[in-house]
Amino acid sequence: MSSAPLWVVKLGGSLWRAPELRRWLEILAAARRVRVVIVPGGGPFADAVREAQPALGFGDRAAHRMALLAMEQYGTALADLEPRLNPARTIADLRGQPSPTVWMPLPLAESADVAESWDVTSDTLAVWLAGALAASCAVLVKSAPLPDGASPVHGLVADGVVDPALPDRMARFDGTVWCVSRDEHRRFAEALDQGSPCGTRLTGDPNA
Repeated sequence: MSSAPLWVVKLGGSLWRAPELRRWLEILAAARRVRVVIVPGGGPFADAVREAQPALGFGDRAAHRMALLAMEQYGTALADLEPRLNPARTIADLRGQPSPTVWMPLPLAESADVAESWDVTSDTLAVWLAGALAASCAVLVKSAPLPDGASPVHGLVADGVVDPALPDRMARFDGTVWCVSRDEHRRFAEALDQGSPCGTRLTGDPNA
């Protein structure tokens, strides 16, 4: 296993229509100084689950599992778009396979100590996975506008940028959590090459 630092990078489902998506995949696939594990968002597949739940009436537990399957679908698409990405499911495979890997969350995420509700998205699951892998940081790639510098996570929850479960999960994570705008891929590529995260660093202190 490589001694290079490990970053968990969540590619938001909102990027599925973005022209920057393929550039992000190329950058992550070319990472050398840092080991990368990609967490896929749910994209249009999770949106379909949200739309179907009130119509069909299935519960939150079923919706949670279906949302994990949505992440699998998006992850499968990402791995197909960029053949250098290696799909992986278990902690052992995520640590042992050549970087970069794409996390396929079933069945591992089913054992995660997170709520089975829409308050938990791939944001929180990415930070949960970063903790399980002892990663140095988690990076959440977002389509929404982001503030400069450090920013209290609670404010981004209120603005709908990150999910409501993230502050509690961050409090249990020893590494740092960052948000990066999808159009900052060039800046991120430089940061990846230097082994130093960039973007908006999330803090748990509402007075930060």
